[in-house]
Amino acid sequence: MFNELKRALLLRDDKALFDDLWNKAEFHVPAAEKAKHPLPITSILLTMNLEQEKSLYQLEQKVLVGNQRLQQLDEKLRASEAEKMLLKGEIETLRWEMDQLQTGLREELLEILYPSYVP
Repeated sequence: MFNELKRALLLRDDKALFDDLWNKAEFHVPAAEKAKHPLPITSILLTMNLEQEKSLYQLEQKVLVGNQRLQQLDEKLRASEAEKMLLKGEIETLRWEMDQLQTGLREELLEILYPSYVP
């Protein structure tokens, strides 16, 4: 019935998509026969639309799952950045403490080696 339309499609991908959609609509032939619509093409077009809606729904679900995963990763990234900042602060504190200890040790060593030396 639609062979002329299919042949008129210029892109090979369009033809493949048309065939795919038509094959999906054929899956619903028993339901279309039960409907006994006076214009059978109406049932075919509705089943094609149904298949497109199913595809849209599946894609929307994938997008929702992807967005949720993105949020989880973003939260993990924020947590790791906060932990990184905390660790940087701890490292700076340890460096300062080490500098203080090193300075104290130098002064003690100078006092031991040179008792007359007073800084």
